Amino acid sequence: MNAPVSLKPNGIVVDLPQRRLQINWNDAAASVYDFDTLRRACPCAACRPWIHDMLTDATPREISDETRNAVGELASLQDIQPVGAYALHFNWADGHTSGIYDWNYLRALAETAT
Repeated sequence: MNAPVSLKPNGIVVDLPQRRLQINWNDAAASVYDFDTLRRACPCAACRPWIHDMLTDATPREISDETRNAVGELASLQDIQPVGAYALHFNWADGHTSGIYDWNYLRALAETAT
């Protein structure tokens, strides 16, 4: 039995004027994301409070309107940075910088958007 392929990008293309990111995966798939979708899907605890709630038994909270309506603006390519060999980090123009988007999350995000 073959081991599953570990998802990793073969290439990442950023189109700042069109506000898009494309990831070409090592399984020959390609995913295209618009910046608004990426910003609104930030996986940090502030943007996805239910993740924190599950760990603390707190009353579940919903995504804030600020996150739900956030606009994904980047000033330059330097606003997208690799995190080790497993993720990307975005420095959004609205000041939000705490989300780490790992490869599995990005792939799942692309698959749920289609």
